[in-house]
Amino acid sequence: MIIYIIGTGVMGSAIAKALAKKGQRVFVHDKTYSKAKALAKNNKVIADKSFSYLSKADIIILAVKPYQMADLASRIKGVIEPDSILISIAAGLTIKKLQKFFKRKKILRMMPNLGLSVGQGIAGWKAVGLSKADKLKAKMVIKAFTENFELKKELQINSVAAISGSGPAYFFSFAQGLEEAARNLGFSDLLARQLVEKTLNAVSILQRNHNYSDLINQVASKKGTTLAALGVFKQNYLNKIILKAVKAAVSRAKEISNE
Repeated sequence: MIIYIIGTGVMGSAIAKALAKKGQRVFVHDKTYSKAKALAKNNKVIADKSFSYLSKADIIILAVKPYQMADLASRIKGVIEPDSILISIAAGLTIKKLQKFFKRKKILRMMPNLGLSVGQGIAGWKAVGLSKADKLKAKMVIKAFTENFELKKELQINSVAAISGSGPAYFFSFAQGLEEAARNLGFSDLLARQLVEKTLNAVSILQRNHNYSDLINQVASKKGTTLAALGVFKQNYLNKIILKAVKAAVSRAKEISNE
């Protein structure tokens, strides 16, 4: 099987590396050829400068920015074989738009996240026009680089984007605030970072297969320091802020889809 990835940004590169490690035959293309060449140099993938191998691809993963998709489609839609499966990871671009751009019905749209770059990815996807054999082939490839699940409705991709797609940035933002608080309490930049980083590493392990409420109770002693801090979160309606933020992300995803 030949897998062809167009776009070698963060996500495209991460997918290429993960697939190559699983022994898949991967070709990569980028409008800046030096990026594709650099990726190929350090990983078991092949850089293709002018779409020479595109017509041989079984799976084509579109990892370009949404605004670049229409131009890309105009250049390659005539080269793609009818049996090739197109997988788009571009946020906001609906299956209907992708079908219009590429003049084909066989499309799989998915929303992966940054976690796949460290073997901890999760993705939701929706496909149209794929036969049972096509879907099995696509699922096998996707499984090679991220944990995944099929969505009942395409619209749910916006919700996946708001939770797991954008989610890493939410945690990074909280960690950044905690690090700033540590510096404010007198810790050096190095120690502030170490305190937050080690805590995050521990949390990622501790939370596995446990209820979050139970974990909170393990840390928060009655009348203790943790409860004092959690009380401030509660007084300022942290859960409502989180919900409001996630709904804003969903709303923006819908706006992008209509642009």
